[in-house]
Amino acid sequence: MASIYQRPETATWQCQFYVTDPQTGEIRKVRMSTGLTNKKQAQVFADEQERNGKAVMQAGSDKAQRAKALLAEAVAEIERETFTAPTARKYLSKLLAIATGEEMTDYTIESWVVEWLRRKTRNSSKATMARYDGHAEAFLSWLGPDRRKKPLESVTGLDARKWREELQDAGRTGKTVLSYTKDIAAIYRSAIQEGLISFNPFTSLEAIDTSDSMERLPFTLEEVTALLGAATTDEWRGLILVAAFTGLRLGDASKLSWASVDLTGKKITVIPSKTKRKKREVRIPIQPDLLAYLESVPITSDKPDAPVFAKLSQTRIGDRAGLSQTFNGIMKAAGVDRGKPSREAGARGKGRVTYERGFHSLRHTFTSWLRNAGVSEEDRMVLTGHTTRDSHQIYSHASEQAGKDAIAKLPSLADGKPKN
Repeated sequence: MASIYQRPETATWQCQFYVTDPQTGEIRKVRMSTGLTNKKQAQVFADEQERNGKAVMQAGSDKAQRAKALLAEAVAEIERETFTAPTARKYLSKLLAIATGEEMTDYTIESWVVEWLRRKTRNSSKATMARYDGHAEAFLSWLGPDRRKKPLESVTGLDARKWREELQDAGRTGKTVLSYTKDIAAIYRSAIQEGLISFNPFTSLEAIDTSDSMERLPFTLEEVTALLGAATTDEWRGLILVAAFTGLRLGDASKLSWASVDLTGKKITVIPSKTKRKKREVRIPIQPDLLAYLESVPITSDKPDAPVFAKLSQTRIGDRAGLSQTFNGIMKAAGVDRGKPSREAGARGKGRVTYERGFHSLRHTFTSWLRNAGVSEEDRMVLTGHTTRDSHQIYSHASEQAGKDAIAKLPSLADGKPKN
């Protein structure tokens, strides 16, 4: 195993290992700088250098001679104190080419972003990938057509700061800016893990104020009752009930299938689209008001996966006549205020204007009702399918009875009928 050490005058780790010359049998000591200040990364680099060095020396006289010449060049750079991390990767790539005929991939900023996105596609939801794609494109666009073609390590901490400041100056909220920088930081963190670079330029950014971000607010019990009364169709009344008493997001609630509904067992079992790739199920006992509605819905299809809401399941969410806008109309008819906008009309800023309350507020309402009823945080997380506390999910096993008890604590609504 290669050894590493530090000289008193520098924080950069040096490495040392031995190789045997196949022609003379002589054991030779090889010393070089790793160009790295992280001990763990330096050890990985040193071990890789040792493996490649040994492979080269054992591969035959011609390869050995070329490798010796290459190592002599590296030693000369070390003596000139011009041996850096990029230089180390250059020599390592050449040594690998001599030994195996394969070259190490040399990524540009753009090519690594593309590769990172490709890998993420395999294990991320469509919504998450849409966010990754948007944030990555924003960063590459800021760099420009020439800069994005430069080496991955060419982005500095100053660049990261300038890009973040431009996002802020464009009027984006603190929480949105944080989301942008966290995603690009993840791209660089992955590159470090692969040994492509040694520094993440986004780790030098200090925390920013996110108090200007829009806080989503729940509905009151009276407002949910008013929304049910203003529902334009029976399906809309059912969709509001589902969201209020399961916490499902609009896309999942509108596409709920009868295969997920167990009227006999009085529970709904669904895999939310946000965690679909992880196949994490959410089991929610059916609240009495919701159960009464579901039992009243005529089943018109023999298919087990038929949608509960035949018409609404076929309606897009974001179109002008989509589910979100229709629900906004129901709110207006019910006299339920949407709350403050994310920015005033004519104010500087990018992106769509959002409000404190919309359909997603029904998810907040469900969580708030559970909390106000004294349901523990552990049981709330199980019922809502929140996954931000992974260790909690792994070690916590809520019983089905606990879920039933939690749902039993929810308030009962007045029997609202859809307006004709």
